[in-house]
Amino acid sequence: MGTMAGKYCKAAIGFLLNSFSNRRFFWICVILLSAWNMTTIFLLMKNRSDTDSTSIGVTTSYLSWINTFPAVSLCLSKNRITKEFSEAVKRRAANNQSPSYTYIRTLYDYLFINPNNLYLKEEYCKDLNSTCGVDILDMRKELFASSCTEFMEQIYFSEKLLPNCEEIFKFHELEMGYCFLANNLIDYPENQPYFNALSYTITSDPSVHSFNVEGIDNHHDVIDEPVSQRMCKFDTETNDNKVLYSFSSCMSEIRSEIEMKLCNCTLFNQSEQNPLKYCGVEGIVCLDKENLATKVKSYVGSNMVCLPSCMEQQISYVGSREKNFNEYGDSIMVEIEITSPPTARYFRAVTQTKLDLVVAIGGVIGLFTGASLLNILEIISMIFSKIRIMFKN
Repeated sequence: MGTMAGKYCKAAIGFLLNSFSNRRFFWICVILLSAWNMTTIFLLMKNRSDTDSTSIGVTTSYLSWINTFPAVSLCLSKNRITKEFSEAVKRRAANNQSPSYTYIRTLYDYLFINPNNLYLKEEYCKDLNSTCGVDILDMRKELFASSCTEFMEQIYFSEKLLPNCEEIFKFHELEMGYCFLANNLIDYPENQPYFNALSYTITSDPSVHSFNVEGIDNHHDVIDEPVSQRMCKFDTETNDNKVLYSFSSCMSEIRSEIEMKLCNCTLFNQSEQNPLKYCGVEGIVCLDKENLATKVKSYVGSNMVCLPSCMEQQISYVGSREKNFNEYGDSIMVEIEITSPPTARYFRAVTQTKLDLVVAIGGVIGLFTGASLLNILEIISMIFSKIRIMFKN
């Protein structure tokens, strides 16, 4: 076996020596090998430019930062049936008949309907119109607060009493119902509450909710990179000019589209609020049977249709605790605090621009051809000189 292997090795070496004795064949092999290496490196650089042109890092130079407070949203939620609501139902009863408790309870559930809670007893709305015998949107306007002054007594920010809550908490009608959003204190696009967002219930006990916040800073040229590379969107990158982009607004839009496809109605559409498209009792029962929330989350997760906002803060929940406050009497006190000032901030930067790609390609070509742009220009000049001499002769 050893003798046979030695013979094969000698034969291979002899073939190479004989082949490379021909200088033309030798240079053809060198050029082909160089071209193959150059093409491989070029493809690697092009792939990196297409898939990894941005990076996220962490900076700790927090002394120069201006920290922003995150958005705070208060949405009205269902509690006990009030006397005011019962009287409003009685005023709408046909032929001045006294409505049953089950009917009042059904309307109360309908009043607070949202994608997280689609429970409604359809049997108590038989022989009535599509919205259970009343104009449910009109009842909301009549019974729900549309100004924070109707339920907020005092509001403090940074331990300073603010004279008017309406300067902070703006009223919005959203998929989660009637909400009041404190977003004008921050520099980020309005991030609306949506069905899959984390929420915390306000109770009668004074409570403090603690969070930590980490911001993200984008270099000025990040917005010029394709969305597929940075995997996030800026607020202006939206299909609807009426609504700034955020993850929550995207989720709300997808939910509305899926509702229309499943049951031909919607609980809320941020672009077009058409009462005729609002879900009646049959529509809500349809959405409940179709398992709406699960289908929306599954669709968004599998298709990557809602990318995070490029300016979205990273908010982590620390915990909640009760606090002894006797000075407020029967009023409800809620405090939201940032546990500690952030000591780190994320930043998104472009690591490879188009110019970097051009320079890298030029370097690779120069490496494997042994020529620079000046050499190429000299060769072109020499060719033109030869042609000119030929024509003169």
